[in-house]
This record gives sequence, structure tokens and C-alpha cells, in this order.
Amino acid sequence: MAHVFVNMAITLDGKIAGAFGERVSLGTEADRREMDRLRAEADVIVWGGETLRQARCPALVRDPGLIASREERGLPPQPANAVVTSTGQIPGTLSWFDSNETTRLILTHEGAAGASSEAARDRAEVAALGERELAAADIVDFMAGRGFERILLEGGGGVHWLFAEAGLVDALHVTVTPLLAGGAGAPTLLDGSGFQAARFMRLKLKDVRREGEEIFLKYRVEE
Repeated sequence: MAHVFVNMAITLDGKIAGAFGERVSLGTEADRREMDRLRAEADVIVWGGETLRQARCPALVRDPGLIASREERGLPPQPANAVVTSTGQIPGTLSWFDSNETTRLILTHEGAAGASSEAARDRAEVAALGERELAAADIVDFMAGRGFERILLEGGGGVHWLFAEAGLVDALHVTVTPLLAGGAGAPTLLDGSGFQAARFMRLKLKDVRREGEEIFLKYRVEE
């Protein structure tokens, strides 16, 4: 059975990026170690199209010890990378396409598969899931067919919403950083249209720790 978990660093006011679109890294080296640890637990790391356009490069485990641990468990050295895009507009010049360290997947719908295939040029597998829109359940089913049971979401808020609105997020790992970003339009941990109050996601705090000025939280989603 699939386990879908989120990892994200946020500002104290809940933002994951600034209001003006700058590329920014919120966390310290401690947060990057936590990211590495969680990536090492994943079968596949899922990004949205904008996250990939900002990062440009693949999502990889850096720590040699964690890579070795994956191999000892019979896993590939690196988790697969998947990008979810409703437009198919992924720049073909991104270095993400050129890495030979990980499997690359572009998940879209039939209406955007052509644009994705043109960008990929056989350097990534393009999967059309649905005719005109993507559904989280279809993504999870596709991943299961590939043997990917542990699915790590790393942004943005629209991708998190896609899975959360479908009730398919199991856990969240959140690093609270000592920053304030502001901006009514700045992206947050969970974007989308939002829940009505009666449907707010209810969470149970499973772990909390402090390293320097950052707080690391782990929540389980309650049914």
C-alpha cells in the first residue's frame, strides 16, 4: 500500500517561497540533512512543474552512507524523480534531463503529453494519466504499477493540494525556519482552492525537535 509523505521547509508565516518568484533556499544545513534522510526513504520524489523549473536539476540523495544503505536494502542508489505538470511545459534545456543517476518520469494528461514528449526527447518517460486533468489517485496507481510504494512530495503547494484534497497524504515533515516572508500571493505549504472549515485536515504530532533556530515537526494525518 502506498505511503505518501510531504517534506517542506516553511517560513514562520507558512510560506515556501517569496512573493516575487525568486529562487530561495529556506533551510540550513540541518534541514538539508533531514531532506537527504527522507529522500533516502523514498522510492520516488514528486515535484510540480514550477518546482522543477526553479530547481532545474534532479532530486538526489547526497550522503554516501544513505546511498549505501539504500543499496544494502536492494534499492537503486537514487530514488526515481517524477514531475507532475498540467501544461506539459517543461524546458528541454534543464539539467534534470541529463542526469544518469535516476529514473525520470513526467506525469501529465493526454492534452499536454505532446508538449512533454517534445521537451523530453526520449530522456524521460512521459505518462498521460487522464484525458484533460490529473488525479492524485491515478498518480498513486501508476506509481504502484512501477513498484513505487513510498512517494515523497517536495512541492509546490499545488502538488501537495492535489494529494491532500484527495485524502492521499499520510504524513508531513515540516521544518519551521526563523524567517518571515509576507505576501498574500506567496506560495504556501498547501495551496489550491482550500478546504471548508468542516473538512480541515486533522493532524497528530508524532515528533518535534529543535536544531539551532529551526524546528523540525512530523505529523501524521488522521483519518
